[in-house]
Amino acid sequence: MLSKNVCMGWQMPVSCLDCRCKILSDVYLLMLEAVDWQRFRYLEPKNNLGRPPRYSRVALLRGLLYKELANLRSVSELVRILSGDYYKMNILGFDHLPSMSTFSRFKDEVDVDRIMVILTGMIREAYPDFMAMVGVDSTSLDAHCKKDRDADWGYDHITGENYYGYKVHIMYDLPTLAPLCHIVTPANNHDVTQLLPLLEKMGIRVLFMRGLLADMAYDSKEKVELLYKAGISMINLVNRRNSKKETNKYRLQDYMPFHDITMNKLYKNRMHCEYANYLLKEHLDLKRVNTTGILRTHTKTGLTLIARLIQVLYQLRQEANPRTTIIE
Repeated sequence: MLSKNVCMGWQMPVSCLDCRCKILSDVYLLMLEAVDWQRFRYLEPKNNLGRPPRYSRVALLRGLLYKELANLRSVSELVRILSGDYYKMNILGFDHLPSMSTFSRFKDEVDVDRIMVILTGMIREAYPDFMAMVGVDSTSLDAHCKKDRDADWGYDHITGENYYGYKVHIMYDLPTLAPLCHIVTPANNHDVTQLLPLLEKMGIRVLFMRGLLADMAYDSKEKVELLYKAGISMINLVNRRNSKKETNKYRLQDYMPFHDITMNKLYKNRMHCEYANYLLKEHLDLKRVNTTGILRTHTKTGLTLIARLIQVLYQLRQEANPRTTIIE
């Protein structure tokens, strides 16, 4: 089984045959094994003075990600499952069963953005073209209740209905459908306002980008020109409401004289973002949050996106299709 060194933030080989069978019989534990947990040692407290922490923070992270991968509805359900399965609890890195409040306190402190950066780095090591062709899109997220004051009313273009909640703005790697970064805003925020903040979240990873595909909602001449000067070709349809004098179908044609047929073939790849949103909602249950407040909603959404990154990493290491959540 996993050594107690898991509690120090790294993973030891599983030598116990019984534990290995437990892992092989649980595909979600198997996916967690694809991650190099040594890179998350920074989560553990560095102060050697005083009483050591009762639970490894890496183990708590593994537990929360197991919850997301297994599509468990709540932390209480996770605790209930672990309480009846000592092997699973031990494989995740626990000597004692954490309480719901322990998981909840850790979830309020975890930096999901930094974890996503680390995991995208692991995926790029397995797939060198990762983050070269990127898409950006948003998806609706219903609030837990109408009393959530951080949420607001918005319009869902997919369902054609108004909803009360949030909007999740996400950048994806299009070939793998892996999320790269995200921002959560009230549902009434327009997509175009979050393009530059998303690029800022990408940080140095922007250097890997060669193309960015977006829909008409992200149309902005200034942003297309800014990205073009940075060596990134942004392909999006011109929003005629922004400028009725425009003659080109795509903004990029103002700088690169591509024929509409060529641009149409490239632009079709943007639809992969819609499928990526579908995977998150239908396979990882990113439909509604069970918490209130924009910060906690950002964390909950981030954990779901991290689970999707783990799926992609596992599939790539198995030389399987990373574009699906169905693990064989």
